[in-house]
Amino acid sequence: MRRTILACLFVAGATAQAFGQQATPSRFALDTSAAVDETVDGKGNYTTGVIMDGVLSVDLGGGVQAIVRPFVQRLASTGEWNKQVWVAELRYERPGPVGLRVEAGLIPSPIGLANLTLRPHLNPTIAQPASLFTRLPPLAGLRGPGANLIGAVYPYGAQVTVSGVHWDARGAIMDTAPMRVRRIFAEANPPRFTNVVFGAGVTPFVGFRVGTSVTHGGWLRAGESPVVTADHDATVFTIESDLSFLYTKLSGEWVRDSVGTDTGDRAATGWFVQGQQTLTPRWFLAGRIERLSSPAIISATLIDQQQLTGAQETLGYRLTPEITLRIEHRIRKPFSAGPAGYGHSGAVSVVWWKRWL
Repeated sequence: MRRTILACLFVAGATAQAFGQQATPSRFALDTSAAVDETVDGKGNYTTGVIMDGVLSVDLGGGVQAIVRPFVQRLASTGEWNKQVWVAELRYERPGPVGLRVEAGLIPSPIGLANLTLRPHLNPTIAQPASLFTRLPPLAGLRGPGANLIGAVYPYGAQVTVSGVHWDARGAIMDTAPMRVRRIFAEANPPRFTNVVFGAGVTPFVGFRVGTSVTHGGWLRAGESPVVTADHDATVFTIESDLSFLYTKLSGEWVRDSVGTDTGDRAATGWFVQGQQTLTPRWFLAGRIERLSSPAIISATLIDQQQLTGAQETLGYRLTPEITLRIEHRIRKPFSAGPAGYGHSGAVSVVWWKRWL
C-alpha cells in the first residue's frame, strides 16, 4: 500500500514538472494534499490517520472541464483504508451576471458543509465533523443497515447551479441517499436510490452567506435485513452559514434526517459550529463543537434517545506556505455513553498541500 501511494505521488510530481516546462499556457490544473496525524487517548492508546488526495482538471474548451479527484484515507479510529475516487465529472461553466454551472458524473456532494473538510488543508482542525464517519444508533432496528447523519457522499448524478451577486440556487439528482455512503472500490454497497436535491443561498454582503437544502428519496430497500420488509424514503434538511471578517472565519451547519422504517417514522438531528482565528501570518487557532441526537430502535416498543457530543481545540503553525503543523485536544462523549462518558484525547498532524499547475 505504501509503495502504491509513493508511486502515485512520484507520477503526479513528474507529470506536473513536464506540464510546467511548457511555454504555452497549460490546459491542465493539478494540486495535491496529504496529512498524517497521530492520536493518543486517555488510556495511552495510539492511532495513526492518513489522508492523501489530488485534484486534476483539464480544460476541454468552450467552458467545459474534465475533473478527477482520487482519494486515500486511513481512518485513525479503525485503521481501515478507504480508497475512493471522490470526483470524476464533466463540468460546464458560463460566467456572467447570472452564472451557470452544469456538472455530471461522479459529482461533489451537493449537500451541506461537512464534506468540504475532507481535504485536510481546508479543514481548520485535525478531526473532521462526526456526521461524516460516525454511525448513528440503529434507526431501523438492531439488525437493520447502518446510516450516518450526512456521510462522506460523492454520488453519481447531475447538478445545475445558477448564481448572482447576492444569491445562488441549485438542483441535483443523485443515486445515493445522503445517509448511506457508497464506495467506488468496495465489495458491498447499499442499494442505489434516486434522490432529488434542491438548495439555495443568499449573500447579503461579501463574507457572509446563509444557505439551505432539501433532499428526498429512497434510503432503505425491502429485504436489506430481516427487519426491513418494505422500501422507505428519507428527507434530509440542512441549514448552513459562513461568516468571514478581518482574520476570523466562522461556519456552522444544522441537519435533520426524517426517515421511514417498518416501525414508524424517525428523526435524527445534528449540528456543528467551527471557527478559525489567524493570530499572525504563521500562527492560528481553530475549534469545533458538535452534537448529534438520534433514536436507537431497540425493538418495536423500546426506543432509546442517544446523543453524541464533542469538541476540539487546535493550535496551528504554518511552517512554510505548503506545510502546516497542528496540535489538538479533543473531548467526546459517544452514543450510548452515560453522563460520565466523556473521554479526552490529543493529536498532532502534519499537512502538506501544493498547487503544481
